[in-house]
Amino acid sequence: QGSTDPSGNIFKTDLGKQQGAQTPNWYSPSMYNIVKQNGKDVHIVIKPDTACEVNSGLGSIRGARMAEMSHSRARNTQLQRLTDPMVWRYGQIQPTSWNDALDLVARVTAAVINEQGEDGLFVSAFDHGGAGGGYENTWGTGKLYFGAMKVKNIRIHNRPAYNSEVHATRDMGVGELNNCYEDAELADTIVAVGTNALETQTNYFLNHWVPNLRGASMQKKKEQLPNEAHAPARIIIVDPRRTVTVNASEVEAGKDRVMHLAINSGTDLTLFNAWLTYIAEKGWTDKAFIDASTKNFEKALAANKTSLEEAARITGLTAAQIRQSAEWIAQPKEGERGV
Repeated sequence: QGSTDPSGNIFKTDLGKQQGAQTPNWYSPSMYNIVKQNGKDVHIVIKPDTACEVNSGLGSIRGARMAEMSHSRARNTQLQRLTDPMVWRYGQIQPTSWNDALDLVARVTAAVINEQGEDGLFVSAFDHGGAGGGYENTWGTGKLYFGAMKVKNIRIHNRPAYNSEVHATRDMGVGELNNCYEDAELADTIVAVGTNALETQTNYFLNHWVPNLRGASMQKKKEQLPNEAHAPARIIIVDPRRTVTVNASEVEAGKDRVMHLAINSGTDLTLFNAWLTYIAEKGWTDKAFIDASTKNFEKALAANKTSLEEAARITGLTAAQIRQSAEWIAQPKEGERGV
């Protein structure tokens, strides 16, 4: 059950005394609940692990609420959970049967597709988040909308999936998020496309982007990437909106090291093709890496050739912005990996 005595709690600390501001012997109300275990009420605390290399004790607005969102009759959190499908009828949201809900989804889906095609359908999918259940709750809908229908307009959690099965993204040729978090601490330039990381990948942003933007990861850069020049990271954010991530990056790095490319919605591929063309023309490519990792690079380059001026016209950016962003990404620097 737990107590304030050191022998009665997991922290091995006298919780009857005031704890310091940065103590690990602390948890927020959202990290606590009372749940049933073997028929008995027990206290539960789910809190981030300070020894975790990914989070370092940080908790996102989703993960840090896993305890709060757990089923608890003692604290009535079970009332926050839906037990029946909800449908908007007669001016209000109300419960209905699964047969009725599935029939309604099928009829609305068919009507939209018949009139507008599959791209006329917009879907908002269940989050992977708090208290688990995300895999089970999104696997079927992911297979339907990504795998079978291949709709373009679907809102999911910022990551397509933690693995290839959750939202069936590999069925449509999109790999799951597979970058190394530590790379954000080592990069010369961070490129973020269509992601509002401060809100949707909070721990990744705070624990890995911010140290590099502040220059706090400089020692790690020198140790892992010796014999080359290092500076605090610059960041390019491609997003039609000015998000809180843009603002936070400017605060941490300074406005001169943040480039917000507010492109016209849906024109990111044009921007990528212009980057590809300009960087290849400048010779800022790693031929050995390309040869070992790709096929038909020259064909891809020829098929997607896009000038800075053409990209500017389509994306709504200026040619100078596209050129400068490409330079931030690929222009060689002095040192072992430069020219």
